[in-house]
Amino acid sequence: MKRKQHIALLMAGTLLLSAVLPCTQASQTEAAAKPKLSVKKISLNLGKSKKVQVKNVKKKQLKKITWKAKNKKIVTVKKSGKLAASIKGKKTGTTKVTAKIYLKSKKKPVSAVVNVTVKKVKKPATTPKHTAAATSLPPAGTPSVSQPPAGSNKPWQEPSNILEAYDGIFKYMGTCANYYGYDEKKDQLRTRGTLDFINENFNSITLENEMKPDAILSAWGIGVQTLTLNEAKKMGYYIPENYPESMVPVLNLDTVDSTLETLKKEGLQMRGHTFVWHQQTPVEFFVKNYSGNQKVTPEVMDARLEFFVRNVMRHVMDKEKELTGSAGTLVYAWDMVNEYIHRTHDATNITWHDVYGDMGLEPSYLKKAFEIAYDELESYGVQDKVVLYYNDYNTYDCADDIVSLVNFINQDATDKNGKTVNICGGIGMQSHLCVDYPTIEGYGETLDKFLNTGLEVSISELDVSTNYGKTGTQDSHGWDNWAYMDLGQTDEDQADYIKSLMEMIVSKQKNLDHTKNQKGIAGVTIWGLYDKCSWKADTKPLLFGKSINDPKASYYSFMDAAAIWHS
Repeated sequence: MKRKQHIALLMAGTLLLSAVLPCTQASQTEAAAKPKLSVKKISLNLGKSKKVQVKNVKKKQLKKITWKAKNKKIVTVKKSGKLAASIKGKKTGTTKVTAKIYLKSKKKPVSAVVNVTVKKVKKPATTPKHTAAATSLPPAGTPSVSQPPAGSNKPWQEPSNILEAYDGIFKYMGTCANYYGYDEKKDQLRTRGTLDFINENFNSITLENEMKPDAILSAWGIGVQTLTLNEAKKMGYYIPENYPESMVPVLNLDTVDSTLETLKKEGLQMRGHTFVWHQQTPVEFFVKNYSGNQKVTPEVMDARLEFFVRNVMRHVMDKEKELTGSAGTLVYAWDMVNEYIHRTHDATNITWHDVYGDMGLEPSYLKKAFEIAYDELESYGVQDKVVLYYNDYNTYDCADDIVSLVNFINQDATDKNGKTVNICGGIGMQSHLCVDYPTIEGYGETLDKFLNTGLEVSISELDVSTNYGKTGTQDSHGWDNWAYMDLGQTDEDQADYIKSLMEMIVSKQKNLDHTKNQKGIAGVTIWGLYDKCSWKADTKPLLFGKSINDPKASYYSFMDAAAIWHS
C-alpha cells in the first residue's frame, strides 16, 4: 500500500513539474530581454526637446520609472506617459540622463542611461526663441522649414512636442493660461513646471480672463474705481478731447505688466483678449458717474470707448518698448471685438446694446473701436506687424454674417496717408466643438469663406467636447442651448474627430490659394492646458486629462495630423 502511494506521489510530482515548466521557461525568456532605452545618445538644439522611450518592458510588468539628469542645468527631464520622458536642452554641454526602471518581478531597479549633448543654434536677435522665423507663408510649393527639401536623403523625424510638429505650418501654436487664476487654473504662468510645459509645446498664450474688460476696469471685490481728470493726467492717462465727464475709471494693468515680463523672459508672445464684449464688462462702465443704473448716451460712450482702448494699447506698447526696445514684439494680435454676432440682451444687465441699441450688422461703435486701435498701431509704427481681430464662436452657423460685419468695419477705412486698409485684419474662429458637431466638411466650408476675404484667420479657441449635446431649449436669440449629457462618447471618439479636423485645417493651409489670400491661417490656440482646468471640464475637451503629464489619445492624433503637411 505504501509503495503504491509512493509511486502515485512521484507521478503527481512529475505532472506538476511538466505543467509548471512551460510557464517558468516563458518567464525566463521574457526576463532575458533586459529593459533598455530607445537610444543610447541624443543631440539637442538649445530649447528643443526629444522623447526617449523605455523598451522591452510592458506596462503590466512595471511598478514605476524615475528619470534623473546628472546635470540639471543642461537639461530638464519630464515624464511623457508611463514608459517615456521628454528631455529638453536648457544650456549647452553634455550630461547623462538615467532611467531607473522598477519591475514587479525584481527587488532592485534596472538602470538605463542616455548620453545627451545640447548645442546652441544661432537665431536672429529679433525673432522670439519659440517663434517660427518666417513672418508670412512661403509661396505655394515651397518646402516647410521643418520639411527636408526635395531629393534630400535626410529622414523625417517624428516630432516630440506640439510646437515641433507644427513648425513651418502655422506661425503660432498657442494655449490659454492665467497669471494668477484660481483653483486648477492658478499660477499657470508663475509655476516653473507649467511654464516649461508651455515653452515646450507653444509659442503663444492668451490670458483666459485677465485682459477681459472686467479684469482691467474693476478691482476684485471692489468694483470700478474712479479718478478725477487731474489725477488721471498726472498718472499719464490719455483723456480724449471730447471726453465730457469729470471722472475716469482706474485701469488695473499690473497683471498685464507681469504677464508681459514673463513673456519676455520666456520668449513667448500673446494675443490681447479682449476689448468690446457684451459679457465680463462691468455695468458701471455704461452708467452715469460710473455708479447707479442710469445709462449714458452714445456720445459719452464713444469717449469712454476711446479712453479705454487708447490707454490700454499705449500702456502695453510702452511696456513692450521698455522690455524689448520696440513695440509690437510681445502682443502680436488683439481681439478687438468678441462675439458681437452672439450678443445677448439681458434686461437686468446694462451692456453696449442698451447704450447704442441693436445696430444689426452695421454697429458704428465696433467700427470706431477698430479705427481707434488701428490709429494707435500707426502711431507706434506697428500696423504691419500687429493684427486687429474680430473673434466669435459657432462661426460655421453664421459665417456669412461675420463676413458682412467685417466688410462693414473695413468699408472706406484708410490709413494716415489716405491709403485704403483693412483695419480689421483678422477673423478669429473660436472653435468650441464637440465630436459630432459641426461636421468636418461644414467647418472647412466656413474656413474657406473666411480665407476668401483675404484676411488672416486664426483658430483662436480650440477644444473638442465629448458627451455634449443640445438641451432642446434656446436662448433669447434663438440659438440652441447645449450642456453635458451622457452620450457614450469616448476619448477615442475625440481623437478621431481631432485628427480629421486638424488634417483638414493643415490641408487648407498647404493648398492655400495665394491669389486670394497671402496670409492664410496664422495659428491655432488650444483653449486650456488639460481637462481638469478647462472651462468645460465635465466634457473633457482637451488633449491632456488630469494634468499636463496625462496625454490623451487626442494628443497623439493632434500630433499625427501635422504629418499631412509633409505628404
